[in-house]
Amino acid sequence: MIKDIKDYLNIVSSRLGKAFVMEAFGVEDELEFWALSAEHMSRKETPSFSDIAKWIDILYRAPLHFVYKKEEETLILNGRQLFIENLLKKESNKSDSATYTLKEQEYINIFEGQIQNLEKKRQWDDEFRAHGISSHTIGNCEHIPIYNKEGEIWGVYIVGPYVKSPDSVVPKLSIVGRILSQWFIELDKQEKKSQKEYSKRISSLVGNLGSGALNTEGIANLMLLYIFNSLKIEQAAIVQYENAKPVLLAQQNLSEAFNKGLLSTDDSALYSYDKGEYKPSNNGATIFKEMPSKPVIFPIESNQINGLLWLVPKENDGKLENAEAVIITITKMLGSLLTYRDDNYRFSFELIDTYYAILREIEAQRAKTRFHTPRLIAFVERFALLFGLEDDEVEIIKLTAKLHDIGYVGVVGLDSKTSIESELSHPISGAKMVDQLPIAKEVIEGIKTHHEWVNGQGSPQGLEADKIPWTGKIISVFEFVVEFIESNIETEDKTDDELIELLSNSLIERADRQFDMVLIPTVIQLVQMLGWQNCLTLGVDDGE
Repeated sequence: MIKDIKDYLNIVSSRLGKAFVMEAFGVEDELEFWALSAEHMSRKETPSFSDIAKWIDILYRAPLHFVYKKEEETLILNGRQLFIENLLKKESNKSDSATYTLKEQEYINIFEGQIQNLEKKRQWDDEFRAHGISSHTIGNCEHIPIYNKEGEIWGVYIVGPYVKSPDSVVPKLSIVGRILSQWFIELDKQEKKSQKEYSKRISSLVGNLGSGALNTEGIANLMLLYIFNSLKIEQAAIVQYENAKPVLLAQQNLSEAFNKGLLSTDDSALYSYDKGEYKPSNNGATIFKEMPSKPVIFPIESNQINGLLWLVPKENDGKLENAEAVIITITKMLGSLLTYRDDNYRFSFELIDTYYAILREIEAQRAKTRFHTPRLIAFVERFALLFGLEDDEVEIIKLTAKLHDIGYVGVVGLDSKTSIESELSHPISGAKMVDQLPIAKEVIEGIKTHHEWVNGQGSPQGLEADKIPWTGKIISVFEFVVEFIESNIETEDKTDDELIELLSNSLIERADRQFDMVLIPTVIQLVQMLGWQNCLTLGVDDGE
């Protein structure tokens, strides 16, 4: 299997090497290069990364330009620019919106897939100190070191794959490096300021977007604890009836037998509810008759909410009767609290559905991502069942899949400057957008970590292994699966079985590096069970 992967990569690398042969570089190109650099330097504004890439591309005509910034002994991906016209060797004036043949589009998709695997982080290597060739996941690339004013390495500008510097320019690359240094250090300052402002804006915007969720269980327990300790109560419980089914909200010293009886809906139930009144059932009446201290009930009612505060005093000393007024006040408050919780819950999911509708509109703007999130939801639901997750865990992972990319709603809404860092900050933004809503913590953590790698080379926090929650790990692997499908929808030179095999091999290759090894066998089993055609259609109906 591993041999097949290596063979595939060697074939791709060989094809890329043949495709990216350095074209003739003449005097006019060099004059244009230096003229454009002078034009950029004469302006007050620092050129954007896109402008810089277009300038450097006069030298290389390369498909991909990317920059690493050095932080201690690690290189962090700081920016990247793809030139499709160089990838296909089309005329440079062909617009981005041009339609390509199926073969060309397939070639673009393969290369875009390789770019997705471009290392976001990599260890510093002394080979980057001087101009030369370095190896990357897309193939061998030319690199130019960038130094700061103190003569220390700031980062590396890289172009490729399979290009080389024109002979006439090689002696002048130190000058190019100094120009790049001036621009990128200034851009970095601007980016930090932009990120700080963006973080401040997103925090102020979404930091309080929660619907004011209160800790219902915490408040209920606090009230019950007060009653339990101050009134010498032997056993106590707060029970709510949801669709005639009792649910325990809080308890103190509740015996197993009474817990079962309070929550039962069959003959073992302690009470029956009829016309707004709780009455002991036959079973309850029998049990209570033998008790020296009889249970006391205080109804909890508000709008559609009903429940009970159940107390068993230790002794009949009159304290309970004397505190009846404050207990009734507490039960009224609990009724209002439960009403608020349910209204808050309904509003929160209306807000979630609105976020999702906006996200789907963003995804629909590109044919490639038109069914991205519905596909992801459909995949994780089937995986959850195959992997043996519990019912509540299935719902958690489905909701995580639904919300994993909602950070883009915040990014687009704030019109943040586009960069690698802002692009990869959407997990943080998305988590902030829902962290005050009454949803499982695992959902929020999964949104925040679905771009993390188990080897610590992911983003935005660089978490490793067990520090990544299970929700983040599952979404991460199926994000890759869905992106693989999106990139190969129009592939014609491979059979369905070959595409499934390629996907399976790609998953194996990334196990214990990008993805949790424990998940991979089940993921591969799922895609092989589905087959390529079912993988293509999965989630499409839900996304229409």
